Amino acid sequence: MDHRVKYIAALFLGGATMVSAYYYPAETFLAFTAGWLFIIPAAFIVYMVYGYAAYMSDRKHRIQVTVKPSEAMKAIARREMDLKREKEKIIYEESGK
Repeated sequence: MDHRVKYIAALFLGGATMVSAYYYPAETFLAFTAGWLFIIPAAFIVYMVYGYAAYMSDRKHRIQVTVKPSEAMKAIARREMDLKREKEKIIYEESGK
């Protein structure tokens, strides 16, 4: 088990929730409802803001590489466009018949 402390904490919190639901059912229901309505969405928003901040700080350290197309790359692109136009022409002629 790599996360033994997390498992123990989860078991403890689950047991505490069960015991509190047994002894204080109305209060536990209110706490559960408040959690779903307020705490969980707030935690989600905080998590998203933290993720965005981490992304923006990590973005500063990226290296952006731009490649200028060589003549060979341009020739290949021209040939592909010619083939595409020829294919479209053939399809157009066949569909017109």
